Amino acid sequence: MTNRGLLLTLTEPPAAMEEEFNAWYDDEHLPERLSIPGFRSARRWIAECRPGGGKYLATYELDAPEVLRSAEYLARFDHPTPWSRRCLGRALVFRRWACEQVGALDPHPRCAALIVLAGAEAPRCELPGVLQLRRFVAFSGEPRHVALVELESPRRVELPAAEFAGFYRTMR
Repeated sequence: MTNRGLLLTLTEPPAAMEEEFNAWYDDEHLPERLSIPGFRSARRWIAECRPGGGKYLATYELDAPEVLRSAEYLARFDHPTPWSRRCLGRALVFRRWACEQVGALDPHPRCAALIVLAGAEAPRCELPGVLQLRRFVAFSGEPRHVALVELESPRRVELPAAEFAGFYRTMR
C-alpha cells in the first residue's frame, strides 16, 4: 500500500495584490487542482506574521505522492494559466514541499489551526488543544521533514523550535 501524499505551499503576494491573489486562488487555482485525479482535498490557511513571513499556506491532500508526477498534474504545473503566472510571478514568498505521509492519519475534521514544523524530525507537541500530529517526508522542498500539528482552536500558541515554524488558522 502506498502512503498518502501532501503538497504544501507557502505564499505571500505584495500587499497591493492581495485581493487579486485571493480571488485567483479561490476562483481558479483551487478548482483547477481539485479537478486533477488523486487530489483528495485542499484547504487554505492564513498567518498573522511579519511581511515576508509567508502569510498564506495551502495544504493539498493526495491519494499518493505519485499524483504529483501524473500527466494530468504535470500538464497544469508545466503550463500555468496567464493568471497563475501573474499571481505566482509577483509573489514575495513561494515555498513548496511535495511530501509522502508517514502513517495513515486523515486531517482531523475539527482542525481549526495548524502549526507547521519543518526541519529535523518533529518533536512531541505537548500543547493544549492538539488534536493530532501528522508527519511527512519531503521529496521536493527543504527542509526534508515536515510535521503538521493540528489544533482544535485558532488561539495562537508558542511555537516549538524548528528550522521553519509557522502558526496558521483556517481561512474558512
